[in-house]
Formats: sequence, structure tokens, C-alpha cells
Amino acid sequence: MTDCIAIHGARQNNLRNIDLELPLGQMIVVTGVSGSGKSSLAFDTVFAEGQRRYVETFSPYARQFLDRMDKPQVDRIDGIPPAIAIDQTNPVRTSRSTVGTMTELNDHLKLLYARCATLYCPGCGVPIREDSADSIATQLLSDPPGERIMVVFPVTVPDNFERDEIEQLLAAQGYTRIHKRSKKKLEVVADRLRLAADNRARLTEALEAALRHGNGHVLVYPLDEQRRAG
Repeated sequence: MTDCIAIHGARQNNLRNIDLELPLGQMIVVTGVSGSGKSSLAFDTVFAEGQRRYVETFSPYARQFLDRMDKPQVDRIDGIPPAIAIDQTNPVRTSRSTVGTMTELNDHLKLLYARCATLYCPGCGVPIREDSADSIATQLLSDPPGERIMVVFPVTVPDNFERDEIEQLLAAQGYTRIHKRSKKKLEVVADRLRLAADNRARLTEALEAALRHGNGHVLVYPLDEQRRAG
């Protein structure tokens, strides 16, 4: 495979039968005075031929939906890949204006990033992973046994309810202890217990209830540290 774009006999617009080799994978600057042929070379010759050849790889049915480009005035261009051009005055005309959108690769890339990428917390930089009550319990029980914790779930107070009404509804379900209160949010205690292997079933049950009532959110507070701090 060639390592350059070889242009032979370019005569587009004001180009005068030039021969030129452009290395692939390099930053190339085309500069010159007004009218020297910069745009004729970059846009009307190199880009036009790269785009034209790329479009020709599609089926006749697909080509009817794509912009057709005329063959530039040039004897031969070798080693040219598909091309994308962005200038200062040419806005994107359609949603099928790049290699990614024309080939529908963008749709697959979106799925790839959504399903295979690792999501990181923008605040602390720690990878975000999907947890379950069982995996959270396993992580908590990996700490030294004996620590007392409080399992809490957040509840948002809807605009059409008062906070006291939500607390009454929670109390009717058996949740009578509130860890923190604010105007629009409550932190409701699901359970307080000591971390131990023989307490795993109770811990998992509390975490499951917290995740269910907290819409996938659960908070775990160490009670022993709070006692020492007090």
C-alpha cells in the first residue's frame, strides 16, 4: 500500500498541470497568496476525487441519496483514501455528510460506547459499575467484621405533596426512622445492623428494600464512626 497521495497533471481551475506527492498520516499545510490554487488543490482536486471514489463504492440505490461530485481535471491520482473536507463557509448540508454518517458507522459506534465503554464518575474519577444488593453486600462484608452500619434510601418529595404526607406514607410501610430531612428530600432508614457473615441475609434484604424504594439508590453510613465523632 502506498504511503502517499500521488497527484499527476492537476489542472483544476488555476492549477497548471502540477505533479505532487502528499504523505499520508501527516499534517500538511497548503499556503500561498490569494489565487495561487490552494482551494483548487485541497478542495476541488484532492477532496473531490477522494469523495467521488468513495461514493462510487456504494450501490446505485445508495448513491442516489448522496451528493455527486464531478471528476477533477487531473491525469491521475494514486493512493487517495476516502476524504472529509471542512471549510469556513460550507456548513453541513445534511445528516449524511461525513464518512461515519454515510456508512452508518456512527450508529454502531454509539452502541459500542454505550455497551462496552467504561463510565467514570466526573466528580471523583472512579469507574461506575452496575451493582446489585448481593454485590453490595459482598463488598461491605469484605471489610473487617463487627462494624455497625445504617442502610438508607433517598426519597424525593413530589411537588404536589407535603413532606409530612410522605413521612406518613413511609410509616404505613414500616419505615418510621428518618436519617436526614430537607424540604424536598428524605433519607429513610431501611435498617441498622452489624456487619457479620451470619447477618448476610438481613443485610441483603435491607439493601434490596433500599434499592427498590430509592429507585436504584442506596446510602450506607458507618454508625461506629458517627458515635466516635460524637
